[in-house]
Amino acid sequence: MSFFGVYRKGQGVYSRIVVGIALGILALFASISLYNALIDLPNIGDNTRIPLVDIGLSWGLISGFALFIFLGFLICIFVIGLETRIGPVDNGGKKTVEFLIETQGELQKVSWPTRYEIVGSTAVVIVSVIVIGIFILGVDWFVSRIMGYIGVL
Repeated sequence: MSFFGVYRKGQGVYSRIVVGIALGILALFASISLYNALIDLPNIGDNTRIPLVDIGLSWGLISGFALFIFLGFLICIFVIGLETRIGPVDNGGKKTVEFLIETQGELQKVSWPTRYEIVGSTAVVIVSVIVIGIFILGVDWFVSRIMGYIGVL
C-alpha cells in the first residue's frame, strides 16, 4: 500500500467520476455559502486584494477556500479511494469505493430500453394523464352541480 495511492484503480471509474463531480459541486456551494455568511468579517489588510478577481482578502474568503480544500480532500478519500495510511479513514474510503464499483457493475447488467420503447411509454403516460384528468374534471363538475342543486354550495 503506497502513501496517497488509489484503491482499486481503474474499477468503477464512471460511478466515481459522477459522484465526485456531484460532491464537488456541493462542496463548492457549501464554500460559497460559508463565504456569504462570513462576508462581513474585516479584510486581513486594508488594501489587500486578490489581483485577478479584485476581491478583498477577508477571513470569510479564507474560510470558504479552506472548507473547499478540506471537502475536496474528503471527496478524494471517499470517492477516489485515496489511501492515507490512517486506518479508520482508509476503511471508510474502501467501503465507499467498493459500493461505487458494485453500483457500476449492477448498472452494466441493466437492460436499458431502446429509444422506440421510451417514446412509446412516454406517449402512453401522457395519454393516460390526459384521460384521467378529463375523468376527474367530469366527476368534479358533476358533484359540483349536484351540491349546487341541493343547496350545499
